[in-house]
Amino acid sequence: MKNFFLFIFLFSVGNTLLSQQGKATYSVKTSLGDDFKLNSRIPKQVAERIKKGMSEPILFELFFDQKQSVYKIEEKLDSPRQGGNRMRWFSSWGKGGSQIVHSNLSSKVQTIQQELFGKLFLITDTLSSSKWKFTGKQKKIGNYTAYEAQYSETQNIINMNFWSGRNNSPNDSLKTKDVKVSVWFTPEIPVSAGPSKYFGLPGLVLMVQDDKKMLICNEIKLNINEKISLDAPKRGDVVTRYEFDEIQKIKTEEMKVRFQNNRNSGGGNFRMKNTK
Repeated sequence: MKNFFLFIFLFSVGNTLLSQQGKATYSVKTSLGDDFKLNSRIPKQVAERIKKGMSEPILFELFFDQKQSVYKIEEKLDSPRQGGNRMRWFSSWGKGGSQIVHSNLSSKVQTIQQELFGKLFLITDTLSSSKWKFTGKQKKIGNYTAYEAQYSETQNIINMNFWSGRNNSPNDSLKTKDVKVSVWFTPEIPVSAGPSKYFGLPGLVLMVQDDKKMLICNEIKLNINEKISLDAPKRGDVVTRYEFDEIQKIKTEEMKVRFQNNRNSGGGNFRMKNTK
């Protein structure tokens, strides 16, 4: 409990110290697990290479000041976009590869630009601060002392078993499950920013982990000289989180039917088509 009051004190004092922008880089790794099964006609070695490639880490950047933050995939002018086909797959299924996430750190309101099957959406979402449970655990992450906060959330799980050639019930493609999320933050960097939806804590988020996902900060630059725009994205159809989830569910079922029709007609190859 003493540590809890200490980092709250450090956060309130430190708020006056960081007045310029900062930048944090995160390595994001996702385990596909049993939810992802490829067509049995694909050679086993090829399937394993596909799964391995999709599971490799992707770098994201978080730009922040005291009032707001922007989180997006790292872009480099001297190299191709990270992930190639992997990023197009994540974008098509609404898994976050193409996201630009703008967070208002005071109101805890987010504006998320998200691509789904070639169409852009602007999702408005709000994080409730009452979710967080402080465990009292602490550890060193890089040069910073981090503290753990946990909460449980319901996540949408895209079930890819229909790629394996099995007949599934109509609602098997998109399921939900309750997941416990562990978030580590440091009050030594006194901003309530963090990657994606993990923000609103008394210090910068350095690590996030659940049963399939790991985000870890591997570089931090404070009071950077380069001017970075922290404006919210404006392109896309405006929807709520609930509306976006419903659209994703419909499009997933459409993709399942299209694939199964292709398989039943003797087509050996599965091609992703953009839907508007």
